[in-house]
Amino acid sequence: MISDLFRDGKKVIAVDLGRDDMMVSLTPRKIILWFGRQAGESSIREVIFGISNIDPSINLEQEIICEFKNIAEYENMGYVLTSYAKTKSGYMVIFNISFSRKVALAHFVRSIVLKLRENDVKKILHWDGSPDKINLIYNKLKSFDGGR
Repeated sequence: MISDLFRDGKKVIAVDLGRDDMMVSLTPRKIILWFGRQAGESSIREVIFGISNIDPSINLEQEIICEFKNIAEYENMGYVLTSYAKTKSGYMVIFNISFSRKVALAHFVRSIVLKLRENDVKKILHWDGSPDKINLIYNKLKSFDGGR
């Protein structure tokens, strides 16, 4: 089932959905998420979980600075440890967040909400976005295109 996005057999390079507090840009290789400081937790959750329900194979690499003892806490939240190194301000830890792990996604959403207290948040997800997957995400999130 192909929507109007793919009528006449034209190739879509990117699909952008957005409003004043959030934006989702879909391309065949990347999903770019931008959340402004006014974005609400329920909207962020709907975007993140909406994407994961369509393509749970997506992984996000997340860099976190924390104390060594906190690494296990992130692992308990479903984050997968990739690497870590000691720095002056603690440990720089790289985790993978799998979009198939709902517990990890819930904590990821909460981390976005906390970061929004200080700044806008931009995340880049790498994926294999076929026209069908782009279309499914577009149809799932098209209510976010335009007003609040």
